[in-house]
Amino acid sequence: MDVAVVTNAVVAAISVVTVVVSAFFALRQLRLSQHANHTLVAIELLTRDRMSDAFLDSQQFVLTELRTACPPGVPVSQLPADARKHVNRIALYYNGLGQMLAFKVVEPALLLGTGGYRAREAWTVLEPYILAERVARGESYLSNFEHLAVLATETPWPTAVRRLGLRRFGRYPAEVGPVAGVPRQPGVDEAEAST
Repeated sequence: MDVAVVTNAVVAAISVVTVVVSAFFALRQLRLSQHANHTLVAIELLTRDRMSDAFLDSQQFVLTELRTACPPGVPVSQLPADARKHVNRIALYYNGLGQMLAFKVVEPALLLGTGGYRAREAWTVLEPYILAERVARGESYLSNFEHLAVLATETPWPTAVRRLGLRRFGRYPAEVGPVAGVPRQPGVDEAEAST
């Protein structure tokens, strides 16, 4: 066998491997870049809508007034206009978060840690209205909201805290030592330092 032929075959094989490895890393980098963009969108949605006065008013109405204002079991589309506006604002917000979870756009811990508790609370109140609406519209109505509520129920906050590795004080009230950048208090900080 000719040495030149073997050398050419080895060089060709190395070239093919190099192209495959380069393509793999290029696709991986593209996915990471897309994931970073989606995370920014998620953070924007989490903060902008949830902190608005309109959202907070709707959340207050849904969690504290809806059941007395409208009997459970009424389809969402048949609620009075003002109640329907509040319900839609809350339900569609959590449905959007559920879509991000379903399509794996963001890390579940991010959404469940920041919105899981309220999503469960909202679902508990809105479930009979949503189920009544599903009779007319079909099973897919607000199914991403339900997905979010199910995941939030399966991962309660204490479990999420452990998974995220969040640190907690050993006892309460917490004994917090001197804080960097805060001037020491004469007599107080020295007494703490000596103990």
